[in-house]
Amino acid sequence: MKLLSVLHGFWDVSFNVLNFSVLMIYSLLLTYQFKYHKKMRNSYLWIVIMFLLFSKSFGQEPISKDVEQWKEKLKSINSELANAFVNKDINVVMKYYDDKEPTCMPEYYTAIYTKNGIKSYYEQWFENVTINTYKRDIYEVQLIKNYLIEIGTFTNNFTRNGGALFVYEGKYMNVWRIEKNQDLKLISEIWGANSAVDKSNFSFLKPQASIMPKLGVNKAISDEVNKRNKRIAELVKKRDGEKHATEFFEKDAIYMTYDTPMLVGIDNIKPYFQEHEKPNGVSIDAIQIRASTMIALGKFVLEYGYYYVDVSWDNKKGRAIVTGKSTNLWKRDEKGILMLYRQMVNHD
Repeated sequence: MKLLSVLHGFWDVSFNVLNFSVLMIYSLLLTYQFKYHKKMRNSYLWIVIMFLLFSKSFGQEPISKDVEQWKEKLKSINSELANAFVNKDINVVMKYYDDKEPTCMPEYYTAIYTKNGIKSYYEQWFENVTINTYKRDIYEVQLIKNYLIEIGTFTNNFTRNGGALFVYEGKYMNVWRIEKNQDLKLISEIWGANSAVDKSNFSFLKPQASIMPKLGVNKAISDEVNKRNKRIAELVKKRDGEKHATEFFEKDAIYMTYDTPMLVGIDNIKPYFQEHEKPNGVSIDAIQIRASTMIALGKFVLEYGYYYVDVSWDNKKGRAIVTGKSTNLWKRDEKGILMLYRQMVNHD
């Protein structure tokens, strides 16, 4: 096996050298052709450009397709972060976030879109809470182009200053971008509890204003996703949970919603929506579903969504405004229709 690996590496290098030689010969021919041309200097510029392009591609490592390798790397990062949470080490917590456009979607908190905003959020934790133990267990890792979709469960045992121990158990969904040097950057995260928790446990957190990023995909894809979201809104308003499940979720989908453990497969997702969206005297008076960032990944689309629901019950005697957010991984089925493959939702 070692011999095969060495031979494989030798042929890769030989092939790259051959490509480089061909490019250089072609460049020299261009130079000769325009030898007496007044723009001969452009030929030399062409040689330099081709050399730089080759050098750049030759120096890049190919992204490993071994998901288990990435999973082990994420386990190591999660262990490092767990220690940082317990030790209140903000520098370690922050070092993996994308510098430009990170998206953080905490439970019972509005979405955050800047690294400074995320830092402020975690500083509030460290100033008001002692995290006794923190642990993440990875359920799965999906490798899609140069992105990793990490799904798992967490346990955060913390004590508020002067308060009692609180056991915060739930699930999470992180999206990582694989850099050219194989480093990982956390571009988004979302999490939520497995069962109903009293929001007052997080009253020490004070939300800050944050500007939602603009869409970053072509209009055709954004229109397609928005059309699907419009249909979801129609079904929610009609209280048709069965169609919501069957029209939108892949058979092997994973759905992670508030106050509920991870739901794996349509056989678990459909009963949830049938129960959750029963009429039961509930009226959805207004609903909005919109998106900020979308990332096109071949047959997948990653979307960060936001919802606003005006709900009433008991003939308008009760009323509430519910807002929240989601990370949605859409996947095209065999007919090319975008279906929800992985989705996580929580409340603001």
